[in-house]
Amino acid sequence: MGGQLCPNCSEAASVDALFCENCGYDFTTGTMPRPAAPLDQAGAPAPAPAAPQAAIGEWVVERWVDPDWYAVQQSEDPCPSPGLPAVIALNGKSLLVGRPSRSRGIDPEIDCGDDTGVSRRQAQLTTDGQRWWIEDLQSSNGTYVASAAGPLPDTPIVPGQRQELNPDNRIYVGAWTRLVVRKSTPEEQAGQA
Repeated sequence: MGGQLCPNCSEAASVDALFCENCGYDFTTGTMPRPAAPLDQAGAPAPAPAAPQAAIGEWVVERWVDPDWYAVQQSEDPCPSPGLPAVIALNGKSLLVGRPSRSRGIDPEIDCGDDTGVSRRQAQLTTDGQRWWIEDLQSSNGTYVASAAGPLPDTPIVPGQRQELNPDNRIYVGAWTRLVVRKSTPEEQAGQA
């Protein structure tokens, strides 16, 4: 089992890695990733932090360990025990899904840090307050969307293109992570107050 070292940060990577998970160096082109930019395709500047109070806490994402997704990913990492999901309040119009990196200053709002199959900057969730979209940020393993009633997805969404989420959609990333965006319950909203 061979590997390679990133020429930019000296982080170890698998021999078939397309980019360095630590710093984003692209092994195929030899370039650094483009700087993070607002992903609002309308070109409007990011809203000021003072969001309408009614929007705060109205939505949450459930982060599940999905053993069925893990079974088809062929990951070498052991799957954690499934249990109740982590429930994360969605307090913003644009939220990063990924794994944190102190060296790159990446602190995703939807932290999937325990799943090493998730990229540092995996995907972006955006909303207009009523609808949600998911956009893959050229992740290494892809971002998948499927209906809760259907089979597991086998084709990732197109990187760089937003896909609107239906109420019964599930988002699959990494080796075992399933994300569900939903309205928060009154109890969850009361707990955030």
